Amino acid sequence: MKKWLQKTIGAKKKNRYTVDGGGVETGRASFRFDEQNKKQRTTLLKKLNHYWSRKKDGGPAAYQSASRPSGRRKMLLALCLVCAAVLFVRSGGFSLFAVLLEDIDYFRITEIRVEGSSNSTADEIRAASGVKVSESLFSVNEREITEKVRKESLWVDQVTVARHWPDTLILKVREYKPHALIALGEEDRAQLYYLDNKGNAFVKTAYGMDLDYPVITGLEDSEDLESIYVDLDAPLELLRLAGSNNPNLPVQSISELHVDDEEGLILYLVEHPFPIYIGDGDIRKKYVRLRKVLEMLYKPRRTGMDIGRVAYIKMDYLKDKVIVGYGESG
Repeated sequence: MKKWLQKTIGAKKKNRYTVDGGGVETGRASFRFDEQNKKQRTTLLKKLNHYWSRKKDGGPAAYQSASRPSGRRKMLLALCLVCAAVLFVRSGGFSLFAVLLEDIDYFRITEIRVEGSSNSTADEIRAASGVKVSESLFSVNEREITEKVRKESLWVDQVTVARHWPDTLILKVREYKPHALIALGEEDRAQLYYLDNKGNAFVKTAYGMDLDYPVITGLEDSEDLESIYVDLDAPLELLRLAGSNNPNLPVQSISELHVDDEEGLILYLVEHPFPIYIGDGDIRKKYVRLRKVLEMLYKPRRTGMDIGRVAYIKMDYLKDKVIVGYGESG
């Protein structure tokens, strides 16, 4: 019995730890296989994690850095674009493109709008521009329009041409503003013209027009326009200074500014007939002094000087001296 049990138990142990045919331990081999399989899976997971982490962190940056052009490539690309644009303009590309679009009805003018005109009517500006309704916006020549309008309408100083696509042309007008009047022409047939603050005579006055401006005389016989501009420097500077409207010498109180070859600039007031000899040079300094002299003359009780008895005032009698002359009755 004992031998049978040993033989049976021994057979079971042998079957438990050995494979039929003998020589290989099944339990140990299975253990080794599981351990190797686990190591392989761990290594594979590590590789996958490493791969995905690199793709997540470094992938986009690497892709962006690789896709971005270098500095030299950018400069080369910009240079090519500039050269292409220059060649397009020099070869008349815009003109050719505009010619192709001129025949399209969608871009034909249906309205010519005029803005900024007050002394010239909108119809006058439209007629002077030479542009007609139904023309193409692409065929409009800004320089020609400006020249035509300035030639036909003497009030117009500048014209800005704007296109409101697809079918409206806008003419923005800036007119001259009268600053004074100037007598031009032969002395016995002199005509009064409006003068702007830059010395441009632009419109001859007529009956019913506003003549309430200082008049510049003494240049009637001048034939050289450039010499007239030079002679206008002193009168225009004095009018500009008087434009500050000091109560003792506002621009409204000036009646005439006469340019004399010998005496220089002579000023006449609206309310008083006596001449004020300004002379040549130092217009600003003489203007300030004249204001002080008139302030004293307008207050006779304090100063003892009466403007009603003044015959003349000389601003350049002596250096830094002003003389006020009185009539014989004074």
